[in-house]
Formats: sequence, structure tokens, C-alpha cells
Amino acid sequence: MTYVAMACAKLSVVAMGVDKEILKGGKGSKPKKGQNVTVHCTGFGKNGDLSKKFWSTKDAGQEAFTFQIGLGSVIKGWDEGVMDMQVGEVTRLQCSPDYAYGPSGFPAWGINPNSCLVFEIEVLSVD
Repeated sequence: MTYVAMACAKLSVVAMGVDKEILKGGKGSKPKKGQNVTVHCTGFGKNGDLSKKFWSTKDAGQEAFTFQIGLGSVIKGWDEGVMDMQVGEVTRLQCSPDYAYGPSGFPAWGINPNSCLVFEIEVLSVD
């Protein structure tokens, strides 16, 4: 079992929510509710396998992703996890199902219902 799989398995048993592991520190202030945050992101958990990527802004034809933080326009794990990040920071967020796509999953991306997901996120800018 990979590190990511073990970590997420532990998360789903021990606590519901989002767990954050900083891979590279950032600088500056953290975003505030309603601000636009631009990130690079790679998501793992396709078909229930946490070693399989389901989406990345770094893939050919993709671009950095911008969203308004704290307003529910993204999954709860992102709203809470990214709110605590600084520009330049790279973080691994481990999201339990209730902080990801829940009982509906996201079939178009191969995300099964009630899946724990892992995201590696880099904050590029906050406006």
C-alpha cells in the first residue's frame, strides 16, 4: 500500500474532514472568504485507487484553476484546506468522503461514491 493510500485509509477511520500535509512552505497572508484563489492541482483516487490520478491542471491542455474560496463553489475539503494556505505553498490535502464528493461521487472523473480523495495543491495567487 502506498503512503497516500495508508494516510487516507487512516483518515477515513480516525476522523472525517480534511488533513493537511505541507510539502513546501509559502509566503504572505492566507486567503480570505470570497477572494479568488488560483491553484495548480492534481487529484488522486480514480476508481477508489489513491495512486491513480483523475485530474491535473498540469496535464496537456489544462490550465491553472481559479475559484472563490469559502463560498461552496468547490468541495468542502478545498474550501477549508486552501483557506489555510499561503501563495507558493504546496500541500497534500486528504479529504474524507464528506469533504469530497460524498455519496454521489463524480462519475465523469471516475470518482466512486463515498471516496476518500487526495489532492496536491499549489497556491499560485490570491486576488
